[in-house]
Amino acid sequence: MLPDLARLAWQSVRERAGRSALAATGVFVAFLALAVALSVGEMARSAVESAFQQLGLNTVWVMAQGGYFTEADVATAAAVAKEGVVIPIAQDFGKLRMPDGTERAVTVYYIPPQYLGLLLPKEALRGGQLYVGGPLVMVNSRVRMAGDRPAAPGSPMTLTRSDGSAVEVVAAGVFESTGFIGAADVLADSALYPERRYTILYVAARSPQAAEALAQALRPYFPDAVVITPQTLARQIGQLVSVVQVGLGALAGISTLITALWLYDTATISILLRTREIGIMRAVGFKRRHVIAMLLLETLIVVGIGVLAALPVLAAASAILISLGPGLYLKLAISPVAVGTAAAVVIGANILGVLPPAYRAGRLNVVDALRHE
Repeated sequence: MLPDLARLAWQSVRERAGRSALAATGVFVAFLALAVALSVGEMARSAVESAFQQLGLNTVWVMAQGGYFTEADVATAAAVAKEGVVIPIAQDFGKLRMPDGTERAVTVYYIPPQYLGLLLPKEALRGGQLYVGGPLVMVNSRVRMAGDRPAAPGSPMTLTRSDGSAVEVVAAGVFESTGFIGAADVLADSALYPERRYTILYVAARSPQAAEALAQALRPYFPDAVVITPQTLARQIGQLVSVVQVGLGALAGISTLITALWLYDTATISILLRTREIGIMRAVGFKRRHVIAMLLLETLIVVGIGVLAALPVLAAASAILISLGPGLYLKLAISPVAVGTAAAVVIGANILGVLPPAYRAGRLNVVDALRHE
């Protein structure tokens, strides 16, 4: 009996292809929005954990916006930080000629050599020595030669700066992208950068509490700069997640309601048009529950099409990285629990929407249904 009901349900969906497609589109939007809304909480938690682990709880970044910091700014930050360590970082863009002749566009951070250990943990080292000084530089492992080969420690290279000048350098070590410093392709001695202009002031405080207080103290001195700590980043992510969850939750609710009403209307019209067919089904032995099951199967087919169409979109969305800053990214974590919950809610809501007309169809009087024209 079930195969017959499934065949009749599929035939009915095909006959109403236009309305079925619109209903499936509503299910697609509702399921997608609800699954993402349920997943952004895990995404935020992962991003906050990453920020705290990679950036360090006791750090403050002061980032120039549309300008540069000078030596006077560095002195001001050092005076405010007092017991903290202020590391001025100059950023430049250039080209790196690899040993095999391959040229790569690179972002270069020029740093004081003595502070390399504060900026780059030993765990990030993938080969060679954790050292910069003179012509010796650190190269990010994502900077590759032809054939997707990383630079080897000891490799001679030519670094061409944004002003066109070139300097011969040697890879002292290769590091993996991590934390704040992960935005750099090359770490070089600040002595190689002729201009004393800095884009970032990296401050290491005594403790996380001191970092928060220090950030507050630095903001009045650098009103045009972005002053941020991992704690600030966590709050911003929390606010973003709240807005996204409310918006997606509202979208999912509205889409589910509209789809349920649409399916209710579609089922009601379908029953009116198929009254005689339902009467014939009852006359040849189909019971009331079979009629109800057939109409519910039609709904499940439409809802299933919408949910299945959304799954590849969710998979693609989970592979997208959203940059929050140097070395930090948001990535949508789509869990099976979120997918299952979203599917259950959407399916349940639409089944409830179709249940009243399906119940009425099951209670049609057989004689009256057969007389219906």
